Amino acid sequence: MSADLQFIFRQGVGALQQGQWDEAARQFRTLTTRTPNAPEPLYYLGVALLSGGKPDEAAEALTRLIRKHGDNPMALNALGSAQAASGRSGPAEKSFKRALALAPDLSDAAENLARVLIETRRAGEALAPLHAVLAREPGRFISRHLLGRALRDSGDMEGALAAFKAVLDAQPNFTAAINDLGLLHYACGKGAEALECFERLLKLNPDDHVAANNRALTLRVLNRPEEAEEQYRAILKRHPDAPEVNLNLGKLIARTGRAQDAAPFLAKGDCIEARWWDALVLPNQYETEEQVTSWRQRFTEKLDAVAAEIHALPPLQLPAQAGILELDVFFLAYQAKDDRVPMTVLRGAQAKVAQACHGFGTPVPPRPARPRISVGFVSQSFSFHVVCRLSAGWILGLDRDQFEVFVFHTGAKWDQATEALAAGVEHFVDAHAPVSEIIRMISEAELDVVIYPDIGLHPLVDRLALLRLAPVQCATHAHPVPTGMPTMDYFLSGELMEPENSEGHYTEKLVFLPRTGFTLDSPKVDEASPPAPEPERQGPRLFCAQSIYKMLPRRDHIFPRIVKAVGPCTIDFIDRFGTYTDIFRKRMERAFAEHGLNADQHIRVLPGVTSAEFLGLVKAADVSLDTLDWSGGYTTMEALACGTPVVAGNGQFLRGNFSAGILRCAGLGELVAKDEDAYVDLAARLATDADYREIISKKMAENRSRVFNDPGPVQGLADFLKSVTGRA
Repeated sequence: MSADLQFIFRQGVGALQQGQWDEAARQFRTLTTRTPNAPEPLYYLGVALLSGGKPDEAAEALTRLIRKHGDNPMALNALGSAQAASGRSGPAEKSFKRALALAPDLSDAAENLARVLIETRRAGEALAPLHAVLAREPGRFISRHLLGRALRDSGDMEGALAAFKAVLDAQPNFTAAINDLGLLHYACGKGAEALECFERLLKLNPDDHVAANNRALTLRVLNRPEEAEEQYRAILKRHPDAPEVNLNLGKLIARTGRAQDAAPFLAKGDCIEARWWDALVLPNQYETEEQVTSWRQRFTEKLDAVAAEIHALPPLQLPAQAGILELDVFFLAYQAKDDRVPMTVLRGAQAKVAQACHGFGTPVPPRPARPRISVGFVSQSFSFHVVCRLSAGWILGLDRDQFEVFVFHTGAKWDQATEALAAGVEHFVDAHAPVSEIIRMISEAELDVVIYPDIGLHPLVDRLALLRLAPVQCATHAHPVPTGMPTMDYFLSGELMEPENSEGHYTEKLVFLPRTGFTLDSPKVDEASPPAPEPERQGPRLFCAQSIYKMLPRRDHIFPRIVKAVGPCTIDFIDRFGTYTDIFRKRMERAFAEHGLNADQHIRVLPGVTSAEFLGLVKAADVSLDTLDWSGGYTTMEALACGTPVVAGNGQFLRGNFSAGILRCAGLGELVAKDEDAYVDLAARLATDADYREIISKKMAENRSRVFNDPGPVQGLADFLKSVTGRA
């Protein structure tokens, strides 16, 4: 090489060393023109272009080098890096493997191959090359860090934790390892430890908006939403268009029930996940019936569009959409419409993503015959929760000579109710763990049937239910709506709970268990704490014990009509969460004013109370007013146990028919009004006729045994389980 060419080469190398990528590329491009057969200028040109953020141009230069001069491990490694930076993971993997075939000890290529395998969700394949590097160079902390990522993504959380800590022992300020350690703690439910990692990163670099974003995510799961929102908004002041931060802030706001406030941030999320969340956010209350219609139309149109996007994705891109599995659609069912079509669209898209993430998408063949039928119950609510109370009779009542019962408690809460349930079953599994670990626990149990009591209440349980983990899979009416899940075979309900022709209301095959469908202990009403005396209170005490979000604007007029029929009286409502009162009060003010009444003189919205105080309110009420579109369930059973008359209606769907079924089971069908006029008349009669109230209360006391501790439903469940497993 002539002196002037050597000078150009040295200039190019110097520019590389100083990070002057464009200048380095200019010098080496000159050399490739003047010495077209020399390999070094092409190699360094590729390196300069890659370092300067031009991976496609780098790949072209390195490909020319390899074509002219044959495979070279360093060139192949650089080519693979350029291909990976361009998003072409398949060609990158081939290049790294070609490099390692020529130079098995080339650690850079092994690390790069491992990185591609991890990023394409094949972390298990990354373990071998990383172990090989570390066997040669145990102090190579980049390989150790990648090993931690591969172990984490392979489900070995303990191994990943050890790897990240080993890296940080050697390099305490290695930011990527601190971040990954924080994400590992986050995934394992260790919010405090995760927060410590992200705050450590922010001390090293206060402008690290990735760490700030992760800190906000952690604050949310630590139930500190106000601080999380403040953190997101602080990031957006500096980076207003950051898509991930806008998405996460939109999700946070949507989770707190501020659907309209969430939409502008979700729109800036600029990805399928953001469009999914934007489609699914719904208000928890409506001011007018027109709002119900407009929000439902918005929901279905946006859902159809984004679900089509998901179905059009190549299989390898589906796992990246796992964020669509984080959101429940709890409030859709409170619009009192037929939800089969939107739920089928929604769950079809979610099932495709869940199965791409976890597998378990194909039907499970029937298990070989065993002495006992193996049944699993999976819930996040096996604690002091209504789902636990309604499920316990089934779980504890199945004959252990015929059934082997597994209970998988995925929730974090563990209390006396949990202990009581655990004491009554052979296999009580503490399944509060990462989702991959829960899936392993359930699949290894080799269940004949799995029953999900609370689909629709918890996104984690929904994710499990979207997989095929048993030959027969069942939902039931803790959340009494069709699941829409292609993985759900049966919906377990009670024969008295369902309105006529209800088989067509479900995406699953409907199973009628005897009477209410529940084998339930009587609520312990002797634990009730009576409300404080109210000397100024006039007239009968009416109590609407249901959540305010169950009430649609079209039913608002019922309450002032009752007051006009009764005369001086007070209707108590309850807002357990303190978030629904303002809109509801405005609606009541409007409805009462339309009837010439002042709502403030006749209604009270009480704050959240303890269980004993709630029972005291039920017991002290003269009349319990049920909600018509989504009726009471356990609260109606509490009223029955207290002897408090309930005014109910016939619901169009199961969700509005619980109280009617319970009352009919107790021989109290006269308390089920045929329409709104009959509802108002019945409420007024009960409120004003003390003798009639006494007759009803006595009848409740005499007939409550028909509802409580009924062995029929659990026997019906046993018969069903035998039938679907071929043991009948």
